[in-house]
Amino acid sequence: MKVTLTKIVKQLLKKKIFNPQQFLNKKFFFISVALIFLTLCLVYFLKPFYFDYNTKKYIIQEKISDQFKLKSKIDGNISYSPIPSPTIIIENLKLNLAKNNLNTVEIKKILIRTKINKISNLDQLEFKKIIFENQNIKISPLHLSEIFAFFAYHKKGQVIFKNSKVIFQDNQKNIINFENINLNNKFRNKKHMISAKFNFSNNDIKINFKNLIDSEKILKINIPSLKQKLEINFDKQSTLKKLSGDLKLNIFDSILLLNFKGKDNFEISKSYLRNKYLNSKIDGTISFKNPFNFNINLDINQINFRKLFKNYENDKNLKISKKINGTMNVKIKSLDTLFGKLKDTQMKLNFQNGDLKITDINAKLPFESTLNSNLQILVNNKKPIIAYKLNFSSTNAKKFLRKLSIYDFSQKKANWYSEGVIDIENRKINIKKLLKDQVRIKNKNQIKLLEDSFNKNVINEEIVDIFDIFKIKKFLKEIY
Repeated sequence: MKVTLTKIVKQLLKKKIFNPQQFLNKKFFFISVALIFLTLCLVYFLKPFYFDYNTKKYIIQEKISDQFKLKSKIDGNISYSPIPSPTIIIENLKLNLAKNNLNTVEIKKILIRTKINKISNLDQLEFKKIIFENQNIKISPLHLSEIFAFFAYHKKGQVIFKNSKVIFQDNQKNIINFENINLNNKFRNKKHMISAKFNFSNNDIKINFKNLIDSEKILKINIPSLKQKLEINFDKQSTLKKLSGDLKLNIFDSILLLNFKGKDNFEISKSYLRNKYLNSKIDGTISFKNPFNFNINLDINQINFRKLFKNYENDKNLKISKKINGTMNVKIKSLDTLFGKLKDTQMKLNFQNGDLKITDINAKLPFESTLNSNLQILVNNKKPIIAYKLNFSSTNAKKFLRKLSIYDFSQKKANWYSEGVIDIENRKINIKKLLKDQVRIKNKNQIKLLEDSFNKNVINEEIVDIFDIFKIKKFLKEIY
């Protein structure tokens, strides 16, 4: 008699030799599914470990160029990490910031986050974030325009800096350090946003940039420790090739507003500088080409020189940055002084490599008096000096000098001319030429008395006291 396979199975089930319900319960089912899913995930996420990155670096380089608009050359090793998310780790990378291949920035290590659903094949990798973490990056100031262009134009992926340092070093080995940089650059809902925090010169600085695509662009910079704020509103049509908008800076209890237009050379118009000491209008040009230069017209409606001087008289650092080069044409409509208001004062300030030349000083003083002068403040010499030429004339000198508490001067008309040099470090004046009413004073003892009195009464404490009218008054009272 023939026994079929079906009958044998039925007999076994009746005898409970094999009961599938013992094994196919819910708990067993879910554990099995979880193990299978975990195994598949491990296989999927660990698969990139076995990609041949180092012989196919060109693929990674092309993807960096396509996703982040950065030309690169990989000189080091490429590896992979699945934690905390799929990440390509690249060592010894050179980024090209210019059109040619001569200007590169060297990075020791970067992290590139990839999309989870695009890691099954090396050719299919799709990058979403590039991370510079704990890096020291040296950049030439000449690369600034390329850096701005990069942040402005790339619209894919996200650029992140974490606890990094950027060092700007020019051809003369001048160094500027930006430390503890944390930056996030991203695009979302037609908005390009950059938020950054870093430390410069022991001051924490916060930056926020918001670009509404095809609309306004706003840049805000805040230095809380110095109570300084900068806000730039770019016009809708503004691009890197042609910038336009307005800049508002709150600095040292002053408000500076600049309406600008241009690219490397900016035209400034309808602008002003205001604080409790002065109210002024500004126009002219500023060039950010190497080297930085400017030609500014500063029209001051009113200035209180005494209050301005008293506010800054404790600033003992008579230094001018070598980076400030240019000309400032100053017109002062009204200037309050100890001996009355000065009207229509004019002068030209020339900044050059840390030195300052104040030329064509022309001031109309009370009582039909005038002052003409030239100053050269040379602080970058081995021996810093102030060279001066000064001419004062008055058709009513008697009344003018009474304002300075000098009552025994009998002449109505008078003219004085002096030129010399002030030693900044030793705070001493050397009068090289002195004339009274066109007659040269040659008596050395008389000149020596004038020098000693000026040193004692005017510049004995600080060199900036040459602008202190009270000390000038004390000097004049002693010599008359």
